[in-house]
Amino acid sequence: FWWGSVFLINVPVMLVVAPTVYALLPRREVVTPAQWNLGQALMFIIGLIAVVYALKTAMNAQQAWWHTGLVLALGLALLVGFARLQLRSPRPMLELSLFQHPAIVAGMLMALVVSGSLAGVELTLAQELQYVLGKTPLQAGLFMIPIMAAAALGGPVAGYLSQRYGLRRVACTSLGCSALALAYLSRADFHDPGLLVPLALAVLGLALSIGLTASSIAIMGAVEARQGGAAGALEATSYELGTGLGITLFGVFMASVYRRSVALPASLESDLAAQAGHSISDSIVVAQGLEADTAEAVLAAARDAFSTTHSTLLMSAAVIIALLALGVYVMLGYTRIKVPAQE
Repeated sequence: FWWGSVFLINVPVMLVVAPTVYALLPRREVVTPAQWNLGQALMFIIGLIAVVYALKTAMNAQQAWWHTGLVLALGLALLVGFARLQLRSPRPMLELSLFQHPAIVAGMLMALVVSGSLAGVELTLAQELQYVLGKTPLQAGLFMIPIMAAAALGGPVAGYLSQRYGLRRVACTSLGCSALALAYLSRADFHDPGLLVPLALAVLGLALSIGLTASSIAIMGAVEARQGGAAGALEATSYELGTGLGITLFGVFMASVYRRSVALPASLESDLAAQAGHSISDSIVVAQGLEADTAEAVLAAARDAFSTTHSTLLMSAAVIIALLALGVYVMLGYTRIKVPAQE
């Protein structure tokens, strides 16, 4: 369901972006030779997968504590080893020494949190719209169009605003607006959205997009031109890592809150209750094999629990982004960022 909604949202955007990029980018580029170290790449990938797996199993209590701890220790050891190799290597895959710039740290945190929040919010809203409100993937995708339509404007707007008002002010304001939009959506009635819910979705998409562009300006503007490739690698890694972690952490947190919120009928057998308590999709699967009255009670409990879960997740994301805005305000005060002039 969620992937269907995302597909419907993003395909029209990419059909416009791809030919535009092909037409505007120069045909000849000046590149510098670099080495691709497969061993280091595998170390980084396996370390990330191990840490994410450990976090997921720990939140869901799916494995024994010693098993989870062992996997987590392995993942952390691989990531620490990867970081040490990058700091010692004359040609590292990721130039971790650039983290000595506060602006780059701020930009990386913004990219991680904003891209993760955008992916996680899409996941949460898609499930809310389809499981609770009964919308089709097409209807859910159309409902979330204001997010992506407004996000398409974020890049050009962020460049202009940063040049005019300064990156620090624009970055913090965009994060603050994102937090406010998420806080409103966490309490909004999606059964009767009116005009305010689409407006809040548009504000969220625009503000998060401006935040992503601001993170790019912070990262790329903090280094000299010769370090642009290394800074760009960190930027791209933070985007992809943020998206992956956002989906993972939102999903794990969603399952954890749902399991604590769902109030299933007392008459339901213990094994079926345990299965139905994992997620709303499991509750729907269990309900399909029950009698009509019991099935409706299970579905009603599942919808109520997921609505509570949805509100908790969005409010938690709002708090995190608000705290990030304060942190970015402090970190961007330590350095002067070069904002590209708008032509």
